[in-house]
Amino acid sequence: MFVDIHHHLIHGVDDGPQDFEHTQRMLIHAAEQGVSQIVATSHATPGREAFPAERYLRHLAQAQEWCDAQGLNLCIHSGCEVLYTDESPRLLSEGQVPTLAETWVTLVEFFPTDPFERLCQAARLLGNEGFTVVMAHVERYRALQSLRRVEELREEYGVKMQMNCNTLLSRKGFLMDRWTRKMIENGYIDFVASDAHNTSSRPCSMQLCYEELFAKYGEETANALCFENQIKLLQL
Repeated sequence: MFVDIHHHLIHGVDDGPQDFEHTQRMLIHAAEQGVSQIVATSHATPGREAFPAERYLRHLAQAQEWCDAQGLNLCIHSGCEVLYTDESPRLLSEGQVPTLAETWVTLVEFFPTDPFERLCQAARLLGNEGFTVVMAHVERYRALQSLRRVEELREEYGVKMQMNCNTLLSRKGFLMDRWTRKMIENGYIDFVASDAHNTSSRPCSMQLCYEELFAKYGEETANALCFENQIKLLQL
């Protein structure tokens, strides 16, 4: 049922699983959490380190074949979590870095201390190349603690916002918890995602997050943030 658009599933590529057995455990856990579609978003740093596309796609195909053989109702899509660099717009346009599910949508992250101007620059330049930007784990960026700035990114540049499940499932302090609540109540969060890296310290928790959203904000919001918006954006 759930669509997880930020999930470090592919082994031997980034700081996610380092072997295929761990990937298998992550797949089983995701299925137990009610996930039916995963975008396997390995880290990419365009222009600084070549993305290992051949290895990534080979390991992704291996994971999908294993799911099919095990009867797991999971569909795995290609994608990346792109750390924004000055080379990102060009290399994404050239197809050297996977977009989300082979669409014109890209998941982009920044350094937590990057200024607001840097975020706007990325949204503008990527938008000029035809990409829709999904900002990964928006709760991490100091520049977005102002809701006015969040609104500006959404209205001026069409940026979509993704929040990690863990942010909703744990207390982060009064100010952060209030910011999180206002972001959701104002409709500024488009997607929640697991940002899973393993099955222990950073597991997939989509079912738990859905239940939390359902209890606090209602079924309509929970459905929209856990699968409906993802399906609409990526046309899955």
